Amino acid sequence: MADLLRPGTSSETINTMAKAMEEAFLNQWPAFNPKLPLPDEKGLQPMRLFFVAISQGVVQHLRDNKEAFEVEVEEDGTTLEGTVVQINTTGTTS
Repeated sequence: MADLLRPGTSSETINTMAKAMEEAFLNQWPAFNPKLPLPDEKGLQPMRLFFVAISQGVVQHLRDNKEAFEVEVEEDGTTLEGTVVQINTTGTTS
């Protein structure tokens, strides 16, 4: 089964690129300024929209430019190894 690039939506927040961006943002927040408190739920809402929009744009761009990707396959004499990435722009797992 291929790995899915799931950008996320305003209602889908589990295992998505937008969620990963949000988590990375919150993890980096204390390094930015340890005196600032983490944003509360109300403050996170506009940031979530931002992360969803960026994620959807990145995945759409990847899908629209798939010819820029090359899949490298290595052969050790008996097996072939490679990686397949499925770009899914709907945010679903199908």
